[in-house]
Amino acid sequence: MEWIDSQILASLYGVDQRNARRGCHRIMVGRSMSWHGHPLEVRTFHGRGGRSGIQYQVKVSSLPPHLQERLKAFQMTDEAVSRLRLGDDTARFERAWKYEIIAPALAHPFRSPERRAVIDKLDGEWKLDWTGSRRKLTKSTLYRWIEIYENEGIHALAQKVRRDKGQKRVFINQYWSNAVPFDDFAKETIAEDIVQFIRGLIVKGTTRKIIQFMASAELRRLTAAYGYPVDDNAQAEKLFGIPDALITQEARFKAVYRHDFDRKASEDNKPRIRRTIAGLQPMEIVVMDVHHINVMVRRENGTCATPKFLAFHDVATNRVFGDLVFLNERGGVRNVDVIDAFKRMCQHPAFGMPQKLYCDNGSEYGFADYLEDALKLNCSVTTFNSEDRARVIRAKPYNASAKVVEGFFRQMNQQYFRHIPGWIDDNRMNPKRRELGKPMPPFEDGFDAFCETVFGLLSAYERLPQGGALGGKSPEQAFAAHVKDGWAATLIDEAQFYMAFTKPEKRKLSKHVFSLDGREWTCDELDRCFENTVIVRVPAYHGFNELLVETLQGERIGWAKPNVQLPYDDPRGAQTSAARDKNRKRALREMKRSVPDIDPLEKLIDIGKSTPDVVPNPPAALISVDVDWNRERAIVPSKTAKKTRQQMEEEQQRLREARMLMINTAISGKGL
Repeated sequence: MEWIDSQILASLYGVDQRNARRGCHRIMVGRSMSWHGHPLEVRTFHGRGGRSGIQYQVKVSSLPPHLQERLKAFQMTDEAVSRLRLGDDTARFERAWKYEIIAPALAHPFRSPERRAVIDKLDGEWKLDWTGSRRKLTKSTLYRWIEIYENEGIHALAQKVRRDKGQKRVFINQYWSNAVPFDDFAKETIAEDIVQFIRGLIVKGTTRKIIQFMASAELRRLTAAYGYPVDDNAQAEKLFGIPDALITQEARFKAVYRHDFDRKASEDNKPRIRRTIAGLQPMEIVVMDVHHINVMVRRENGTCATPKFLAFHDVATNRVFGDLVFLNERGGVRNVDVIDAFKRMCQHPAFGMPQKLYCDNGSEYGFADYLEDALKLNCSVTTFNSEDRARVIRAKPYNASAKVVEGFFRQMNQQYFRHIPGWIDDNRMNPKRRELGKPMPPFEDGFDAFCETVFGLLSAYERLPQGGALGGKSPEQAFAAHVKDGWAATLIDEAQFYMAFTKPEKRKLSKHVFSLDGREWTCDELDRCFENTVIVRVPAYHGFNELLVETLQGERIGWAKPNVQLPYDDPRGAQTSAARDKNRKRALREMKRSVPDIDPLEKLIDIGKSTPDVVPNPPAALISVDVDWNRERAIVPSKTAKKTRQQMEEEQQRLREARMLMINTAISGKGL
């Protein structure tokens, strides 16, 4: 016997079978390497019982030595051991009851008159068995129990497990399994095809009624294809019926349909992790979001709408810095609205600049991309390399459960905002109404009064105790504990805050200036800069009169200003030009002094001399040409001497004179 199941394992260890099965599962999935301090080798097999018929077996050789000896003490064959139900409570009760019945007979020797007398006395008696049923004892039964006990031990008194346990005895339905003239392999193949067919229908969202009808038709087709057609419809209805249990056991495949066609329900059912706020400091992680307040408020023009709540949720204390936006017309929250709210939070002494900002993917959060450098100013020292971690964290689309601020909105809408006049609840298609057929009367006191009411409720929220991560403390109490330990906010200057929202643009330098927005920009640092291209930090959401200039490597050059234009007769023009040129030449001299003085001609000649010449190999062959058939010889070209410029000019002059002489001679001949 090489393998034992979890029942025998539980009996060997003296524990409950569920405990043994759980230990095998942990080893199988890699969550543990040992059980009760002993490394075990575990495998799975498919049988009856357990989840989806999966059972566990442990290799005997991996058991500790004392348990291997205990297993051998049973003195039974491998087949008998595999059929025992050692760990089952029912089996233990059965063994105890049978042993109690035969114990008086076992006290006497084999084939003794005393043993025979005890058995004769028990013969015909009625007793309540381990299940609570009345059972009549017979001699044959008693002798059989005694024989089993004496040959196999007390563990064998329990009813044996069926020899065909774990093997299918019915395929699809009992009537079909008995009627079709196929072997077990063919039946099992058809049954597996039907199961796969049912699974394919389930993942498409088919209802149970249609699945039964279509699977029955498929079973009829497959049975006929294997050589057993059925023409009688009455017989076919009974023969090819699909049991409900066959469909129910494949219900897990509904998860595939839900994931493909109802992604929201599938996402709600996905596994979650639990997070702790232990060790977090205030404003270390801040979650930002915008949500409707489910209260109708009257606008100044008489129309009604729901204000927007801009929330910055501090994960460490559950405090919320909020701001309200009330649009006078249709539209959404703008970047400038969120920036102003974020700026006010960064200037509040109880909040300040966050270290990490968790936000959504909406267009109103686009400004957060420009905050990376600004958030690094408030970075604490941590055990990981903080420079590799993004300060602005984007949420996955449609993943509301990942943002703790969603719980805040839900709590505020359901527990606090419901007391404000004009509350309509979350369902916009079926809002709350005071009277049937009439809309909810809006909040009539104006937006300023509404803001005062909301912030009053927010103050109450921070003073009420909360469960979960805060453990019964209120957000205010949690914050007070951090303040007592010395925490203080990191604030930011308003002017420097707006400089955080810039986007880099590459610009070409021409005569130490660059062009942007129809103007030329320069500074003293650019006069000393000899880069061809620079990076200009251009503000994204506001105007500018100064621009930060950097190199392509990110090194700061300086702050550029518009290049001032001066009249022609203004003496400041010549003075400015001379000063800038002097500044430029000083930079050139510094650059020249910063490098060594090297003579390239000398270095090149040294390289040529230091490199040895390549010695060619001897010629491999000499090619000759037989020219005896031709008496002519080749004329070897000779190199003519190169003429000087003066010789070439004298030769040209002689040619011109000869040409003129010929012309004059021709003219004189015609005249004669």
